[in-house]
Amino acid sequence: MRNIYLNTTSLEEAMEIFRNNIEKFLQNNEKELIDTKDACGRISSDAIFAKHSSPSYNSSAVDGVMLNSEITKSARENNPIFIPNEDFKYCNTGDILEHPYNAAIMIEDITEKKDGIEIIKGVTSWQNIRTIGEDVIEKDLIYTAFHKFSAVDLSVLISTGIDKVEVLKKPVIGIIPTGNEIIEDFKNYKEGKIVESNSYMLSAMAKENGADAKVYPIVKDEKDLLKKAIIKAKEECDFVTVIAGSSAGSKDYTKEILAELGEVFIHGLSIKPGKPAVIGKIEDTPFVGLPGFPVACHIVFDKVVIPVILEKLRQIGTTKKSIDAILTKQVITSLKNREYIRVNIGSVDGKITATPLDRKAGSLYSLSRSDGYLVVDRNLEGYNRKDIVRIDLHKDIPKSILDNRLVVIGSNDMVIDVINDLFAKKGMKERLLSSHVGSLSGLKALKDGDCHIAPSHLLDKNGSYNNDAIKLFFDEDEVIKLNVVGRRQGIYVPKGNPKNIKTIKDLVGKTMVNRQRGAGTRVLFDYLLDKEGIDPDSIKEYDNEVTTHIEAALKVKNKECDFSIGVESQAINMGIDFIYLKDEEYQFIIRKENINLKPIKELIVLLKTNEFKLTMEEVGGYSIKNSGEIL
Repeated sequence: MRNIYLNTTSLEEAMEIFRNNIEKFLQNNEKELIDTKDACGRISSDAIFAKHSSPSYNSSAVDGVMLNSEITKSARENNPIFIPNEDFKYCNTGDILEHPYNAAIMIEDITEKKDGIEIIKGVTSWQNIRTIGEDVIEKDLIYTAFHKFSAVDLSVLISTGIDKVEVLKKPVIGIIPTGNEIIEDFKNYKEGKIVESNSYMLSAMAKENGADAKVYPIVKDEKDLLKKAIIKAKEECDFVTVIAGSSAGSKDYTKEILAELGEVFIHGLSIKPGKPAVIGKIEDTPFVGLPGFPVACHIVFDKVVIPVILEKLRQIGTTKKSIDAILTKQVITSLKNREYIRVNIGSVDGKITATPLDRKAGSLYSLSRSDGYLVVDRNLEGYNRKDIVRIDLHKDIPKSILDNRLVVIGSNDMVIDVINDLFAKKGMKERLLSSHVGSLSGLKALKDGDCHIAPSHLLDKNGSYNNDAIKLFFDEDEVIKLNVVGRRQGIYVPKGNPKNIKTIKDLVGKTMVNRQRGAGTRVLFDYLLDKEGIDPDSIKEYDNEVTTHIEAALKVKNKECDFSIGVESQAINMGIDFIYLKDEEYQFIIRKENINLKPIKELIVLLKTNEFKLTMEEVGGYSIKNSGEIL
């Protein structure tokens, strides 16, 4: 008996029906613990935090000498200074920075003398030094749940002390080739026979997309034999496919057997090639009958099976190789070399944007989280902000992913990582793509149309937050303020507070690591210093800057300074002491016309959820009573 196609179904409708009927398969994700060295291409089951900083010690970034920067300050071309042997030590790149040295000078910038060296240019503290945590800081959230590990990611994981990771188990796809005319290989070839090759293609496609494949021996066109093979595959695999036997021939038994063992959802797709496909399930195991012709077989597997596997693994397919984008920051390069600038891609007001990331040669983490390279050829000095540039992508970015990215430029806080992890755990596409430049620079980026959100916590003269700064860039009612969290700002000191710092007045004469100019924490600190009549020059290393709270906390933990400033959550995270100064509001500044964008709506909903509030309470140091409130 021949199968008759009474109707065919569009691919979109077929996939909706399929997904709605295999929810248990899609939601049931088993986990396993594996060696990190075997994790390339695997999917993380939960958020992953760095165990150790990378690098784990302060080291010279150059071949030359290490010394104390204080003794070099007066060096000029017209006033070279002599440094005796006892005041420096020769070093190579990667050598541990020894006490009491705090900087390094390249060998080509010194002149060797009989009892020492001569220099004509001074260095600042920590110049030419690769500091602890320059790439990754211990307890950083380095990967969210459902992150697919790349080759670079393995280096990041291992360099931060993670030798085992918990990943999703690979779903196993059973592949059953059928047909009387099919043979294993050319050894038994004769006219009228076809060498079975589809299973190799499908097996490779499965593995390429994060699944395993189990290929069964060829089954002749006999119903009982095929039925036994399908039952066996169903018991051994998570997903079953049959190659050929799905069409309208008298020996095409796939639909008939599926109806006896389980449910048939679709027989016939309105695509060409690929029409003779069967879609259904046996108990909770998805089943697809594939056409026998190779092109049709490939198309149905690619358009039906692969999307289901990717959805189960919380991954999305890709479509592009490179992309034109508007540069959000100026990029300056040397004329000597072709340079590869790591960038992230976003879409703001319908324009594709590229935001340059960390350019340090040792920063593997920025490479692992980047979307691609901006390649600057030799004899170019770089590109200006707003230039349209070509980006070579590491992997293609689907429009569905790009449209759900919120480009975030401004103040740094770990709450951004928490939001991204919660989005991932909920299986949502929305993500915050953040670049940390400080509150003031973020507001300027928002004004210039470079981002969707500018995180800010700039203190107003009257004690409120962000209003004065907003007026510098926007007209009244041009933007809204979205409350994210309240934060406790204060002073970071080493465990036990060895310098006995109790108030801001005790900071005079102490050594600090500051936040960058324009950062809300720096603005608050300067405000409090001025209120107490304290001259910033009375604090040592006042101009020594870092760009994130976690970096500031790490410097204190490693006793590279007497104190720093930041939010309480990172003091808790780093296990150091915290001296409270003032509460503040950490807000997302958003243009009014963007408030109805779907990703922003989802963000507002997330900020009001119990999951978000409970997570922030567990982190500590935050107030969440006004989270998600629009001002």
